[in-house]
Amino acid sequence: MRFFLISALMCLALAGCGGGHNPDKAFLEQVRSVGRSSYFDLGGGRGRMVDSLDAVASGANFEISFELEDGGEMSLYTFADVQLQNGIEVRFRREGHTLKVTGFAQGSSQEWSPRFASIDASQTITFTMDIHNSERPAHILVWSGGKNPALNHRNTIYNSAEDSIDLNYDNSPGNGFGRAWGFRTQNAKLINAVLSSPQDNH
Repeated sequence: MRFFLISALMCLALAGCGGGHNPDKAFLEQVRSVGRSSYFDLGGGRGRMVDSLDAVASGANFEISFELEDGGEMSLYTFADVQLQNGIEVRFRREGHTLKVTGFAQGSSQEWSPRFASIDASQTITFTMDIHNSERPAHILVWSGGKNPALNHRNTIYNSAEDSIDLNYDNSPGNGFGRAWGFRTQNAKLINAVLSSPQDNH
């Protein structure tokens, strides 16, 4: 009888480790590539990047390239949780040749579009963005074009420490509370998204 019980348990264990649905494998199969990076496909046009931020209270640089159909949107989420919530969102929307830009954090939103009036939204768009989430509220700097050594706080398109007052805000909308980053596209195409160390350390 004891031998029978041991044999039955071994069969059950083998059956459990055999074929069938493996959620870990299924999740890995959802990994997609975009430019030089990879992301987990969350569905609904959302993707969480495979690499994560060093710490919640840290700074990072995000270089993104994307294209928008008229009426299309692309959101970049940073310092968020694994569902891309509770972080800092920067949303880009095309209206003809005009680019509308809105920042979100901690339940607040800010309209930054006047600072992006020189950008032609009908073309491929590349931004380099520093987010220093170690500051309260986060310090956000955005440059046009790819990351390069010439970028600093004096040649930004948007700098929350300096431009917020002109836009009738005290500072950036707030902070993020996670280590994940990712995106959401709607009638838009993300071409590249790269995480690196901050461009403007201070």
